[in-house]
Amino acid sequence: MSQPNKRSSFRLHLQIPLTALFKIIGIKNKAADTKHSKIMIRDISAGGIRMHTPLNLPTEMSLLLEFTFHLFHQEMKILGIIKRKTMLKPSLYEYGIEFSIADKAIEQQLTSHLIMLGSRLRHTNVLASCSFCSDEDMNDIYAMTYDLT
Repeated sequence: MSQPNKRSSFRLHLQIPLTALFKIIGIKNKAADTKHSKIMIRDISAGGIRMHTPLNLPTEMSLLLEFTFHLFHQEMKILGIIKRKTMLKPSLYEYGIEFSIADKAIEQQLTSHLIMLGSRLRHTNVLASCSFCSDEDMNDIYAMTYDLT
């Protein structure tokens, strides 16, 4: 028997991932500020993302993450928390991230950009106005090895 889909938002599965930066801005409800790290967004919705990174992030520390990426020449900065973690292979992890968007205007902007992105991706795999991964980005992410635990 299959699991019911708990998602409430339209989700875009990306043939070519988006590249984004993220950093930890909170640990166990205390402010933090780490360096940015590059990630790949494999799918995205207004509710969250599925991302790949070589970083082994601790899931028990209630991390608050800030994600930065571009959609249609516009920088999007969105906060999120880890909901799921899977090791795909040594030094490559997949995370399910739930966005935490307090500003309804930003949520509406993200939703409208994602609808437009879905429409445009029916005709092409990459748009210059969005931060899609280059081959170099993918090599960087898949070749890195980090461990934060």
